[in-house]
Amino acid sequence: MRIRDKIKKPQRPVVAYEILPPREKDGTLNSYAETISSLLSQTHIDAINIPEVHDEIGRGDRPVTNQKRGEPREFGMLLQDIVGIEAIINRVVVHEPYEEQMRWIEETNTTYEIENMIIVGGESSKVDYPGSTVNEMLQSIAKRSNSNGGDIFCGGIAIPSRKDESKNLIRKSEHGSEFFTTQVLYDAENINKMINNYQSRCNELDTFPRRILLSFAPVSSQKNIEFLKWLGVEIPDDTERYLKGRPGSMTERSLDVAVEVLNEILDFITVNNLKVPVGLNVEHIMSYNFQSSVEMLQELARIYREFCIKTQQYS
Repeated sequence: MRIRDKIKKPQRPVVAYEILPPREKDGTLNSYAETISSLLSQTHIDAINIPEVHDEIGRGDRPVTNQKRGEPREFGMLLQDIVGIEAIINRVVVHEPYEEQMRWIEETNTTYEIENMIIVGGESSKVDYPGSTVNEMLQSIAKRSNSNGGDIFCGGIAIPSRKDESKNLIRKSEHGSEFFTTQVLYDAENINKMINNYQSRCNELDTFPRRILLSFAPVSSQKNIEFLKWLGVEIPDDTERYLKGRPGSMTERSLDVAVEVLNEILDFITVNNLKVPVGLNVEHIMSYNFQSSVEMLQELARIYREFCIKTQQYS
């Protein structure tokens, strides 16, 4: 079953693993893909999610040196061949003019055989980017590419801390987004509020909610925390104090936080009988956190799959 079919079945669990392409100095894309294939044999995933990170001026100085990395779609194509599961390519669409962007997207679909893409916008609506908006690009993919033989399954990004984000989810869905991934979560309050508001708006419009993949990642150092914040992730002060505290390692404490946040979200969905289907997306942030991210994936996936088996509102 293709990932798009799994995402569209609310009662079906969906688990993705998010990983950056390797740095060029770490070796070939092919050898890195083989390493990932070996490590991910430890657990089951439905898709590999490959992000694209741009250094935006509005974010300030990057706390971690940016490294030149392999081409995401080349990496995605190799992973599909070697690991045997579908890739989801993230594409920031605001930095190139419309026609150039559409050529890239259509080429990714036809030449690289990648069907799944997450369409990402810019850092700020106040910046005058040369490219199209997310909704303009989603609409173009649906009307220009998919209506003429293309086969692209589109998703979007959900930022729970953003005001009226549930309205943004509705608009993106109307333009062609079939699912969403969140920023990395270190608190349940904003995501619960967003899911609840999204459900209410879907009810008012008599439409079905799209699946939201909940994102988590381990941290092992203060530098990891600073990098997450640079990316726009909100970490409550008390959570950050706990991550830095004793006893135990920061990696273990970040797993504790992720388990607590996931349980709070799933409990909130159950208690309020919400119909918004959720999924799981675990990422490593830094390459040296790879093994701890696989361990986090195993534990969170166990909790999430049990929820999917027990829950009744999606059936």
